[in-house]
Amino acid sequence: MKKLLENNLGLKIVSLIIAVFLWYMLIEYNDPIISQSFSVPVQVTNTSYIATGKKTYRIDEAYRNVTVIIRDNKTILNEIKEDDITATADLTQIVDMNTDPVYVPIHVTCAGVNSAKITPTTATIPVSIEDVEQETFPVTVDYGTTKPNKDYDVGTAVSTPENITISGPASIVNKIGSIMAEIDVTDMSTDGKVPATLKIIDKNGDQVGDASVVYLGDLPDVTVDVTLWKKQSAVKLKADYSGTPKDGYQVSSISVSPSEVTVAGSAAALQELSANANTITIPADKINVNNASADVEQTVDLSSLLPDEMKLTAASGTTTLSKNVTVKVAVLPKGSREYEYDVENVKIFNLTDKLAVSYDQPQLFLRIKATDADLDAFDGSKMIAASIDLKDKQKGDYTVPVQIILPTGYELVEDVTTTIHINTLAEAETSN
Repeated sequence: MKKLLENNLGLKIVSLIIAVFLWYMLIEYNDPIISQSFSVPVQVTNTSYIATGKKTYRIDEAYRNVTVIIRDNKTILNEIKEDDITATADLTQIVDMNTDPVYVPIHVTCAGVNSAKITPTTATIPVSIEDVEQETFPVTVDYGTTKPNKDYDVGTAVSTPENITISGPASIVNKIGSIMAEIDVTDMSTDGKVPATLKIIDKNGDQVGDASVVYLGDLPDVTVDVTLWKKQSAVKLKADYSGTPKDGYQVSSISVSPSEVTVAGSAAALQELSANANTITIPADKINVNNASADVEQTVDLSSLLPDEMKLTAASGTTTLSKNVTVKVAVLPKGSREYEYDVENVKIFNLTDKLAVSYDQPQLFLRIKATDADLDAFDGSKMIAASIDLKDKQKGDYTVPVQIILPTGYELVEDVTTTIHINTLAEAETSN
């Protein structure tokens, strides 16, 4: 048998083939050849090839990664990470410069893997070749909803640098509207420099995405010099008026709502405010009562009237802030005056026992005509009888007439109404 094997060449060959086959079968069973896909970012090389002609490139986001398929033994694939694979687009290999976009071949390598086993799913990617655009933008500082210490507000915030020049593809640069430096001023109580995060904003007010920003080069580090202004609360508001009411009418009073505001300002601005008894006066040219025969109301933008280095701000502990105030000039017939009357003194008739009334305003305003001597002697708390009739009124909100009875010699110039809220006794007790 031994001699038969030694002398039979054909049998030796068959044995070798069987051995090789069994070896491949064993390898295939324990370490099979499989395919695996990887998403790999495309690295662009030789960009100077087009930069010399004042051109630059841009790749749509869909083509910035390519899918690469590697077919190899499972043990080898298990060791491969996406970082081990390099996909390059060499701009010197542009297929045809006369197309738009141009197409650039993709070359993929992976250390330790034969190139024949590597296949990108796309052989080329489209690349847009564009003119280089350069533009300088001012930096806008934004501190959002962050707030310094409760006794301060941000007075000035100046960025360094104040302007940034951006260079990149024209299709991106031409869409830029502004550059924003975001900072956090939470609990600041002293002036200081604050590092900023830059955001590029397009002309629609939306942030330009990172996918486009990568083509704009490295942006500089930005810091912001923040100067804090101290708050001053309980600043009184008063107003003057211009013009003359209609013949037979007079200006009885002028009021501003709100009557007080909180401001923040530099030391010099607050010192000047203090010298004016912490009072801001709305000038006469903002309120005109010429030929008026009824009250005049005017909304005024108070922020536009403040001196330099001063701003409106929310009072400590609140977030409410409005730049508008309402000026009301009471215009009455001559020989009449306006008086306040507490609603708690109004008598209520025909309200059922299970209901309670509350008022929208704490006072009624009554306009009364009489001789000057009688008006001088008038005492509203003793000489006015006011009442409302709530017959058939149930739970709800109502505007009702107020019956006013005055002594002989006095005349009510205008009818009086008031807004009331009727609730059950239980609801009224809960709200109190």
